[in-house]
Amino acid sequence: MNIADDLKQLLESNLAEFNADSRVNLNVLTVYAAERAAHLSTLVGQPGFEEAVRAERDNVVLRAGIAATDAADAVDQRTIGIIHGVLLTGAKALLV
Repeated sequence: MNIADDLKQLLESNLAEFNADSRVNLNVLTVYAAERAAHLSTLVGQPGFEEAVRAERDNVVLRAGIAATDAADAVDQRTIGIIHGVLLTGAKALLV
């Protein structure tokens, strides 16, 4: 069982179903999730296991959210730069 590959396939399928794209590097996210699952495997059967699963789920989701925000910020900054450049160039061109 390859947890990272299985999770990546499920996430890609989910995104395709909603005709969405991901701003998250799925390879990085799924490897991280697999690492957390490996950690959880040492806790199976112990008291608090379900709480540990929820905590690790939240950690993976938080990492995905941070990565998505970083990617969106980069796109926003590039878009702002493009608009700025077009307005600046357009305004100067109209003076001629």
